[in-house]
Amino acid sequence: MRKRIKEIIPVLIVVALLAPLIIYIVAVYANGFSSSVIMSAGSMEPVVPVGSIIFVKRVDPDDVKVGDIIAFQRSDSRILHRVIDKIVENDSFYFRTKGDANEDPDPWGVRPEQIRGGLLLTIPYYGYLINFAATPVGFALMALVAILLIANAVRKNIKRHKTGCHISNPL
Repeated sequence: MRKRIKEIIPVLIVVALLAPLIIYIVAVYANGFSSSVIMSAGSMEPVVPVGSIIFVKRVDPDDVKVGDIIAFQRSDSRILHRVIDKIVENDSFYFRTKGDANEDPDPWGVRPEQIRGGLLLTIPYYGYLINFAATPVGFALMALVAILLIANAVRKNIKRHKTGCHISNPL
């Protein structure tokens, strides 16, 4: 049993590290366009915790409804908030938004041209790992883990060949 657990743990580590990358690639190809951002503010907690990676997809502003979570540009900031109202004036419209954790709605309106997309996917807390891996210490540690996992797999393969426990060629 312990031997089986020791074999499974490295696989689980690799899957945990690669799964968000695979999800991102699938999101990009499935939607034609997607962007990701690491959440640095808590205005959308608990739905989107700080440190989460969010993926947004392009949306037609005409299709945005009350309750949707949208990413929009405001000055130099990209904000992710929930639509709480759609205001129609003359021949145009804008949205009222609010962060789920905020008590009050945003004091500004969001025009259709400010919208960058709708929330597609959230990977909670994975942004912390990405930020850590971007540091010299984090990169070195991630590389060390990868090298150790590969070295362990090679060692096991060599051990199997020495003991004669290998699959013979069926052809």
